This record gives sequence, C-alpha cells and structure tokens, in this order.
Amino acid sequence: MHLRRTMVAFAFVIVPSVASAQDNHARGHADYMYWSSGKVAYCCNNVDCGSLSDDTHRQTADGPQVLIDGEWCRVEPQHYLDRGHSPDWAVAHACVGRTEYWRSRPPCERLLCYVGKGGF
Repeated sequence: MHLRRTMVAFAFVIVPSVASAQDNHARGHADYMYWSSGKVAYCCNNVDCGSLSDDTHRQTADGPQVLIDGEWCRVEPQHYLDRGHSPDWAVAHACVGRTEYWRSRPPCERLLCYVGKGGF
C-alpha cells in the first residue's frame, strides 16, 4: 500500500503541469464574461481568459502569436473580439479553452479570443 501511494505521488511530480498562456483571470472576469469572437459566442468559461505576459505573447511579421502549451499559435482574424473590451489596454489578453472539450484539442485550436495591447 505504501509503495502504491509513493508511485501515485511520484506520477504527479514527473507529469508536467499544463502551461497556461494567460494569467489574472479574476482581475478581468467582469469584462471577459461578455467577450465573443468570430470563433466562439462566449470566450469565458470562468477560467479561460487572462492577461498575457511578454514571454507568452509576441509580435511577428505575420502578426501576433500566443504561446500555448509550448507552441506558438498565430492569432487569426477569427480570434479577435467582436464583442467586449479589454480590462487593461496596457497588456494583451487571450482566452484559451481549458475545459475537457478543449483539452483534447491541439494547443492552437484552443485559442478562442484575443485582444492586443491598446485594444488591437
């Protein structure tokens, strides 16, 4: 029995945690809950949205990208907000699906909504 508990605890240590592109969901939830994009009618599922730090967001010649679980994902036209606004124009924000439905999909398919710095 002790060996089984040790093995279970060890499994939790060696399994990498799921990387989250976004932070501070609670701070912007009042705004996120009204967001929609060309991809989804509602971007926010109470945990999916947040601000992006400089190491999870970058601007390239092809446009902005968001880092999701180790993969740089291009922001497509369908990801931009068609309803709602940024809770903080000083940083970029994104919603990345975290529910079981979205977890089974490749990282870039989970990008739901995006607004860049300054609202672009």
